[in-house]
Amino acid sequence: MSTILLVDDDTEILEILSEVLGLLGHRTLLAQDGEQALALALRERPDLVVTDCMMPRMTGVELCTALAQVKEFQGLPIIMHSASQNPHAPGVLTFLLKSGDLTRFVEVVTRTLEEARRRAARAE
Repeated sequence: MSTILLVDDDTEILEILSEVLGLLGHRTLLAQDGEQALALALRERPDLVVTDCMMPRMTGVELCTALAQVKEFQGLPIIMHSASQNPHAPGVLTFLLKSGDLTRFVEVVTRTLEEARRRAARAE
């Protein structure tokens, strides 16, 4: 089981993604903007962040930039999940368009977590 921080200003999307990931055995943390997400990440130390790009108070790009500046989050995998174009933010391993394709979402999350585990094992 992994802890996944989901960040989106659309509560319906958060609920759907959280339910899907919960069915797979993952623990989810939910935030509606980058500021909430950063505070949660500092407190809970997630294994993966899935963030929207355009949000109030702190965007996904600003969140990625803030996370990249925290030593403990070096190497933290981030998936940018957005309806807009890929913003190429720091730490983003994968960009995933919001298409409603939950199968693709699960595949990307699973692959990203597996790759992060392999990298961590090689680093030890």
